[in-house]
Formats: sequence, structure tokens, C-alpha cells
Amino acid sequence: MRDDKAGPPKTPGDAGSPADGCGPFSGKGEAVSVQIEIYENMIRNCAVAIFAIDTERRVIHWNTACEGLTGIHASDVIGTRGHWKAFYDSERPCVSDLIVDGELGMMSDFYDVHGPSVLLPHGLHAEGWYENVGGKRRYLIFDASPIHHHDGTLLGAVQTLQDITALKLMEEETHRLNVELNDAMTQIKTLRGLIPICAACKKIRDDKGYWNQLEIYLEDHSEAVFSHGLCPECFQIYFPEAAKPRKE
Repeated sequence: MRDDKAGPPKTPGDAGSPADGCGPFSGKGEAVSVQIEIYENMIRNCAVAIFAIDTERRVIHWNTACEGLTGIHASDVIGTRGHWKAFYDSERPCVSDLIVDGELGMMSDFYDVHGPSVLLPHGLHAEGWYENVGGKRRYLIFDASPIHHHDGTLLGAVQTLQDITALKLMEEETHRLNVELNDAMTQIKTLRGLIPICAACKKIRDDKGYWNQLEIYLEDHSEAVFSHGLCPECFQIYFPEAAKPRKE
């Protein structure tokens, strides 16, 4: 006798259920699982440091590069709201926090250098020096963007971190050298054009009409400094007795 509660018997053409481990649902589920694993591995092994938070500002992802950059293990931060500790001494929002809180206008309160993302219309960008990130002083670039469900619901935000300390130090050194070069160039004085000089006494007339001794004029219009002495001819004129040869 057939049990009525069991329903009609299955035929070979009937589709199986997910619980049966067969049929179209099983194949789709396995494909989705593989796809999710691929995406997770892509993020986990990405060379760029990445972390993500949900709408409650709890960390839901902290990849390997983020561990290496910050010195904080994923197991110590996932599920917490402590991601700020990687960058700041006291609690304050990260760029991703401002996105999930809808406080985009507060960027200037927390970041000196900031702006919209260059690539993402709803993303944010910030950068600056951080005194102790992973035990080092670093110049970091932050880029964050919202994560939405396909129906538009906000699910959280993802933030990337790029350490460009070496490049920034090179830029600052180049700027310092340029400043020193410009300062040196402004201190260099050159003589150009027609200089009026007396044919007799060799005094030079300046642009105010005053006549100056040659060395004074040159010292005022160049970096030259004069030391005074006498050439042999002048020495004989001014000190004739001393210039006479001594008798043996």
C-alpha cells in the first residue's frame, strides 16, 4: 500500500531537491560556492591591503596584505569595530566609516588631504602621514567605496591602503633641494650691461648717480669679497726705500 503522505512516486525524469545532492539546484549551489571561494581568495591574496566593514562598522574582512601593513592579524579585528587602532591613537572614524554613516561632509574634519575617488563616483580618497602603522612612520593613501546589494541596499564599505612612503620621501627631498637651489639662485648676483666707470680714478657710478670705489661696487653687485694688497709696481711707488735692494 502506498503512503499518501509521501506524495506520488518519483519518476526518472523528476528533478531532485538540494537535499538529494542531485538535480539542477545541486549544480548551481556548487558553482556559487566555487565562485565565492574564488572571490574570497582574490581579496585575501590581493597585493593591495584591503579591509571591509558592514553597516554597523564591524570588520568583515581584513586581507593578508592588510595584516602585513598594519601588523594586526585578521583574527584580532574581524567582528570588532577596532580597525581604527591600526592608524590612530584614539578612536575616530576611518574613511569607510564615514561612508557607511553617510557623513561624507566630515572628511575635512579628519583629513587634511582628501577628495572624491578618481575612479569611483561614490568613493572617497584621503592621504597623509601616520606616525605608527605597523611599527613604522608611513605615508598612506586611503580609497574607500560603498558596497551595495543588487537592490540598492547599503551593505557596508571597502577600503584600500597603499603605502607610498618611499615615493613621498623622494618627493619631499626633491622639493627641499629645489628650495635650496632657488634660494641659492636668488643670492647669486651678476653684472650685466654698460657700467659707467671713471677713466682716471676708476670709480663706478651706481644707478643712483653716486660714484663708488671699484671694489665697493663689485662687492655690492656680486658675491666677490676683496682682500687688499700692493702689486710690485705700486709697492715701489709707495714704499721706495723698502723696495730698494739690500746691500750685502
